[in-house]
Amino acid sequence: MLEILPETHNNLLAVRVSKALSIADFDQYRNLLRDLMGKYKEAHLYYEMVDLDLGEVNAVAAIENGMFDVVHGLDYGRVAMVGEKKWQEWAANLISPVKKKGVRYFDLSEKKEAMAWVQEK
Repeated sequence: MLEILPETHNNLLAVRVSKALSIADFDQYRNLLRDLMGKYKEAHLYYEMVDLDLGEVNAVAAIENGMFDVVHGLDYGRVAMVGEKKWQEWAANLISPVKKKGVRYFDLSEKKEAMAWVQEK
């Protein structure tokens, strides 16, 4: 499930993902990012993962999302990934090289710090 957080404004997209992610969730996420990238020099992203079940993530949509990241990597500003599992930290490290400013991983207990960091000017 994709939830758009109220901190989303200007060039910041703040989302929480949980449980399962469908093709529609990935499409909505990419469309929101694409819109921000079209309006601003770079888009910042706060990506929080809570109770995310990797087995319930649509594999085709996840691959499409990975390709989107590769193509648009230079359009990202700060990216904060917030999670609770080791595989999420590994995923953040894996995608970091394709983002212009990389990805910084935070534990779920550090979500306030992550939000402050991603909003820094």
